[in-house]
Amino acid sequence: MIGWTLGCVLVIILLFFLYMLFLAFQTNVRTHSLLIEEWTEEKQFHVFFISDIHRRKVSDKLIQRLLGKVDVVIIGGDITEKGVPLNRTNDNIKQLTRLGSTCYVFGNNDREVGEQNLRNILDSNGVHILENSSLHFEKSNFSVRIVGINDGFAGNVKIFEAFKEVKETDVLIFTTHAPTYFNNAKKISKPHLLLAGHLHGGQIRLGPFGIYEKGSYREKENSAELISNGYGTTAIPLRLGAKSECHLITIRGRR
Repeated sequence: MIGWTLGCVLVIILLFFLYMLFLAFQTNVRTHSLLIEEWTEEKQFHVFFISDIHRRKVSDKLIQRLLGKVDVVIIGGDITEKGVPLNRTNDNIKQLTRLGSTCYVFGNNDREVGEQNLRNILDSNGVHILENSSLHFEKSNFSVRIVGINDGFAGNVKIFEAFKEVKETDVLIFTTHAPTYFNNAKKISKPHLLLAGHLHGGQIRLGPFGIYEKGSYREKENSAELISNGYGTTAIPLRLGAKSECHLITIRGRR
């Protein structure tokens, strides 16, 4: 009887771990819509945001689902980590650049594979590295500026430098690996969309409890803040209560 009970407990534990493994490798695309006052209603700009890929592979199924629906891809850091083969990172970048112009900010794990190795991959695939800098995107009769800062964990953040080319009239997207810098950005300018990852939503949560806050999309006055649970995992390939996710955000005109 004791042996049968123990066997049942072990089976339940195994099934639970398999369920967490399944959750870690789901592909969930969350969609968001942000209305802004500066644009008329016919203007739209589509942003695909993905962060914290780590050891995962970006699936062809995901890319096929999004082809033709994206104006710009923003990678919010931690596209890799120690032990990830460089060819896998290169393949992931190639997949993402199929969707359109691609921007990237460093995450705290990225330099573990060798900073120059990663830069070479990004450069060879035409990815714009935002290191305390911004990039201006033109689309028909309107434009968007994307501001990105360096990895704060390496102590290289120069946030005033990142915003130096920003004009008051710009429709502005701010991206950083860690959401800690949202408040700094809002002291300098008025971003319409703020993007970050890093926290993984706690990765494994017990109900409302986790080591970090769960990912969220919060609309505020003429702006929104997105903190993603991330696409991959680190340390252990398991999730619970914080689904793997990436995001398609459409910025639209309100007028």
